[in-house]
Amino acid sequence: MKRLTLIRHAKSDWEYPDLDDHDRPLNKRGLEAAPKVGNYLMENDVKPDIILSSTATRAITTAKLIAKQLQFGQEKIQSVKDLYLADIPDYEDIIRSLDDTAGNQHLMIVSHNPGTHELAHHITSGNEINRFTTCAVAIIELDINYWGEIGPDCGKLLHFITPKEIPAM
Repeated sequence: MKRLTLIRHAKSDWEYPDLDDHDRPLNKRGLEAAPKVGNYLMENDVKPDIILSSTATRAITTAKLIAKQLQFGQEKIQSVKDLYLADIPDYEDIIRSLDDTAGNQHLMIVSHNPGTHELAHHITSGNEINRFTTCAVAIIELDINYWGEIGPDCGKLLHFITPKEIPAM
């Protein structure tokens, strides 16, 4: 059994219309939501072995803020260019390439919509997630022994939460 935690990046800042989409930072709400989510995950014993993040500024910042709360070394976060605006085949290729020999049982991915939502739906055969809002978290148990076995209907949604559902710190 493997575990996959999917996180959509926190709320980004649209204050700079000339800034390339890839370079947009988090806004104030996003900078508050990501540590809140990280704290919630820490309190609920969510401990990834690997954190992969899109290279987009808003995603990598979200990943680092969450990792800090999880006491996961920020330098261990792996930035993956192909997670930026990834679709299901991109996610599957990235996940299948992971090393199974290093005790990597729990993967966390911080990326974007619509891919994050589509992947959750794809691997849980139509879960009950209606909207994958910014900084939302889906924790999925995968009925696989190796990352290479990732595919449709291999997982069960264990938990889904949005920052608004987390009590104030």
